[in-house]
Amino acid sequence: VTCIVIEAGHGNTQVVPISYGPIRDGIVALNRGGAEANAITREILKDAGYSDLAKDDYVVEVVKREVGLIPRDLDEAIKKAKEEPSKFAASVKVNPLVTIELKEYSWMRFLIGEILFNPTHEIFRSYTQQGRLSIEDVTVGDMVFHGEMSLSDAIINSVRRTPVEIQDKVLENVILSGGSFNWKTPPEGLRDVAVTSPEKVKIMISKISPELAERVNVRLVNDPQFSVWKGAIVYGYALPLSVKWNERTKEGWYFL
Repeated sequence: VTCIVIEAGHGNTQVVPISYGPIRDGIVALNRGGAEANAITREILKDAGYSDLAKDDYVVEVVKREVGLIPRDLDEAIKKAKEEPSKFAASVKVNPLVTIELKEYSWMRFLIGEILFNPTHEIFRSYTQQGRLSIEDVTVGDMVFHGEMSLSDAIINSVRRTPVEIQDKVLENVILSGGSFNWKTPPEGLRDVAVTSPEKVKIMISKISPELAERVNVRLVNDPQFSVWKGAIVYGYALPLSVKWNERTKEGWYFL
């Protein structure tokens, strides 16, 4: 199997090229995931007048899942949403007692979907400068988890670290996994500005190199929320207890 797997969890995102096994030199890690989408959702709720509800993690998670949209292009999406706020307005009934409405702030829906893919927009910078959002590089051991590197740059950097002879094959099979890629399909009336996760990745790569984008195939796994958990369970059953942890290969059982 030759491919590149992008796993976006709650705390971080990892880009892993694979050819028979993981190509460790090609792994690129990003210090953001679902937690950052939650963080920006929390700030949006505050801006929209729901400061008390913004303290509730359950409310934040529900609102993120229900109203978040991935923009085809963030500036264009914001422009259209501000021109027609009613078209992009959202109402979330958390329970019979709690309903949240985003009307004049409906353009902010696109911030929720954009932050994982590219947090370098000036709007995100304004939040970080105010101390309301934190996106920064973190070093763990010898691995740097990049804060603001765009997902498309992470993919390109990862592929460049693989052997040249397999680079085309790696790009032909880009697999997205993890709950942070698991968004609702955009409503038909918003498809001109909102896209799915695979579409977003391809659009971002096309802005770097249209020729490269023609070779890229991107797909989302059938069960992105739990695919890694299932893989870990299968791996656990398949790996004999006699295989002890190897720090170099990062495989095996670690006994305390």
